[in-house]
Amino acid sequence: MKRTAERVLAIIGIVLTSLAFIFAIFMVIGQTGIEQQADLLEQQLMEEPNIQAGEAEMLVQAMIDFGSVIGWWAFIVHAVGLVLGIIGLVKLINRPKTAGILFLVSGGGMLLFTMGIALIYAALFIIAGIMCLVRKPPVNLEPQPE
Repeated sequence: MKRTAERVLAIIGIVLTSLAFIFAIFMVIGQTGIEQQADLLEQQLMEEPNIQAGEAEMLVQAMIDFGSVIGWWAFIVHAVGLVLGIIGLVKLINRPKTAGILFLVSGGGMLLFTMGIALIYAALFIIAGIMCLVRKPPVNLEPQPE
C-alpha cells in the first residue's frame, strides 16, 4: 500500500524540525557570545539610576542562565524529535504501525516539551502518525486462485 500522504507529511515535518534544530544550535552558540559581553550589559544596567550594582549583576546572570537553559532544552527536544521522525520515515515502508507510533511520540513530545512552540511541525508528525495507525490496506474482494 502506498503511503504517499504520510511520507509527505513526515518529510515536511522533518525539514521544519531540522530548521528549528539548526536555530537551536545557533541559540546555544550565540549564548557563549552573550556570556563574553556580560560585563558590557552589566555596566549599562549599573548606569540606570533605579538599579543597584548587586541587582544588575544578578539580573545579568539570571538572563544568561535562562537563555542557556532554553537553548539547550530546545536543542535536545528538537534533536530527539528529528531522530524519531527520521526513524519513523524509514520504518514507514515496512512497518507503518511502528512508524505511526514513532511519529506520534515525536510530535506529541515536541508539542508538550516546547509548550506549543513546535505546533506546526508537531501537528504534521501527529497527523502522519494517526494516518499510519488508522489507514488499512484495501480489501481484495476477488477470491484467491488455488
